[in-house]
Amino acid sequence: MITVSFTRSVYAHELRPGDVFAFPDAPSTPLAVAGVKKTVLSPELVLLALTLPGRTEPMHLPAQTPVRALRMVRRVSLTCLLCRRSQDVELNLPHDGEPLSFVCADHAPAPDREAE
Repeated sequence: MITVSFTRSVYAHELRPGDVFAFPDAPSTPLAVAGVKKTVLSPELVLLALTLPGRTEPMHLPAQTPVRALRMVRRVSLTCLLCRRSQDVELNLPHDGEPLSFVCADHAPAPDREAE
């Protein structure tokens, strides 16, 4: 699998339970998301109530608030470039990057035993 660095902006509405994020102004303060509740006030204004472990009250943010993803595990469906077969792969986007191309295990080269 070939990936590209995960450098795009992430907005609060993209967060899911299990994700970890930080605000751009406080990058060394990670916040884990335990739950997300969305409230639509108007087509232009959607508020999120993020449940964070260790806090009694949820954190309220506009859905378009930019955040820095530190952990964002997603299952993506990728198609092999050679056989066109689809396979689901789980990636931690900030760590692994976003998938660009994929070759399934049936076509990947065998590990080089002499390198061991």
